[in-house]
Amino acid sequence: MKAITLKSRQSNRYLSAADRARVAETAKTVAPPFMILRTSVVTANLARLRAAIPRAEVFYAVKANNHPAILETLHRHGCSFDISSHRELATLAAMGVGPEATIHSNPIKSIPEFDAAVEGGARVFVADNIFELDKFAKYGDHAGVLLRFKTAYGGSVVNLSYKFGADPADIPAMLDRIKELGLTFKGFCFHVGSQCTAIDKYTRCIETARELIALAASKGLATEILDIGGGFPIPYTDEVPAIEAIGAEISSALKAQIAPDIKVVCEPGRFICGDAMTLLSSVIGKTVRDGVTWYYIDDGLYGSFSGRLYDQCSYPILTNRNTTWEKAVLAGPTCDSFDVIYNDCLLPPLSVGDLLIFPAMGAYCTVSASDFNGLKLTKVVVVDW
Repeated sequence: MKAITLKSRQSNRYLSAADRARVAETAKTVAPPFMILRTSVVTANLARLRAAIPRAEVFYAVKANNHPAILETLHRHGCSFDISSHRELATLAAMGVGPEATIHSNPIKSIPEFDAAVEGGARVFVADNIFELDKFAKYGDHAGVLLRFKTAYGGSVVNLSYKFGADPADIPAMLDRIKELGLTFKGFCFHVGSQCTAIDKYTRCIETARELIALAASKGLATEILDIGGGFPIPYTDEVPAIEAIGAEISSALKAQIAPDIKVVCEPGRFICGDAMTLLSSVIGKTVRDGVTWYYIDDGLYGSFSGRLYDQCSYPILTNRNTTWEKAVLAGPTCDSFDVIYNDCLLPPLSVGDLLIFPAMGAYCTVSASDFNGLKLTKVVVVDW
């Protein structure tokens, strides 16, 4: 394996010189591709978020990265969990996480999924339409309802309100249906969208929540929980607002708009795990096509770079060269022509065997990777530095 000297003309915000040296040391004994998972980063991110929004109890979104080391680290530090399935609930239960420390936030659930989650002890569930409410009737007070409302489009990389969230105008009928069915009403939730950089979007949603809480009260339904979702951004190749600035805005809005006896929770995924994992990959092939150099690496869209598709992310690149950078194509290892990671990235001249490092690949990467073409999933090396 070639010696690795990690230099880059891109920002080194995710890997200090010491961290890069540690990656190089790991590469001496572990063949690429591999991910390095730093549990110390997970812990630091949790502490930073708690300090930024002290009123909000943190429910980590398991779907962002369900690696056992992440879940166990968060559990040790008293974190609760946002789940999307009874399988995630069972995974947490095996680690000693009680179901009371979970919120099942998937707005649409099959009856078998709902049955299994309730049987597993989950007690707080999300709904965003009147038809979903009918499913709750069979569970009595074993299934409390959080109503999710839609947020305005814009300010986020992924618009989660495209698929989920009731129009606030539909909430009155849903509240009436909850009373008619005798369901256990828990409160409201929203999600501003993934990688949200518009701070005021949170404050506008909190204002909407205040109005809906008052509406529910007028119908005799007391709000216990306000779930402000996640969407807290991290810097990839562009700067984003700091969590301290976002938290100050949210905290101010909560103090002004939401009664102190209402429990506030948040559901971060990316912010907790995004920069906790770093991919080390190697160049396995090289060619020139139509005058452009193509580099083929040992991980791709069907593997760890699935986040390029599902999460619309562009990841920073560190290389072991620092000469003239030119436009190039970076492709994955499968036989599918679709498996092209970047069509127009800047790279220095590379050779087969050279190494590339991709920081900040902890969110929505390994969880959606596959073994297409019979290629192995990228291994994960857990460290605590």
